[in-house]
Amino acid sequence: MTGRAISGPLTGRTLTPVLHDEVTFGLWRAEHPGTRVLGLDAQASQIAATWEDSTAKARVVTPVGADGPLPPRTLVIGVVMGGASRAYKRETLAGSRVILDDPGGAPIAIVDADDRHSVRVFSRRLTDRTVDLALKVDATPARYIDAETGSEFDFSGRAVSGPLAGQQLTRVPHLSDYWFDWHEYHPDTTVHAPWQPRAARR
Repeated sequence: MTGRAISGPLTGRTLTPVLHDEVTFGLWRAEHPGTRVLGLDAQASQIAATWEDSTAKARVVTPVGADGPLPPRTLVIGVVMGGASRAYKRETLAGSRVILDDPGGAPIAIVDADDRHSVRVFSRRLTDRTVDLALKVDATPARYIDAETGSEFDFSGRAVSGPLAGQQLTRVPHLSDYWFDWHEYHPDTTVHAPWQPRAARR
C-alpha cells in the first residue's frame, strides 16, 4: 500500500505517490466540465446498498490493541509531512469543516466541501506568509477566509477575493483510510487531538 517494494531486485525502493482526488463526481464535473468517464460493466461493478454497513461489521485482518487511540474501523484522513505521519478523524472534520495543523512542522489545512464527502489538504504556506483559514458562515459554495488578510479561498485552494486574490495554495497528498490500515503502514503515526477549551477552575 505504501508503494515500497518488499521482494525482488527492487526491494526497499519506493514508488512516488501521485496526487489524487477523493471527491464526489458532482464536484469533479463542476471543476472539469469536459471530463470523460470510464465505462464499466454495470452488472459486474454493481455494489450492494448495504456494503458499507456490512464492511463496518467485518473483522479486521490487522489487529489493533484495545488500548489504541481509535477503534479499528474509524475513518481517518492520513497525512505525511516533514517525515511525520498523522491521522485525523473524519468525524472531526465533518463537525468543524476546517482543520488547521502542523505535522512535522509543516502548516496544513484540511477542508471539507459543500457535499460533506469531498476532502482536500493544502499547505498553508504562500510565498511570504502562512494563512489561517476558517469556514465562511453560510457561504455557498464553500469559502475559507484567511484570518489576517480577509482573503477568501475556494475548495480548489485558489484565493478568489481580497489582497491574496489569484494566489494558489499547494495541494498535499492524503489518504482516506480505516485507522487499523493506516496504523499498519504508519506505526509511528500520531492522532490529531481537536482543540478543547480548558475546564473552568473551581
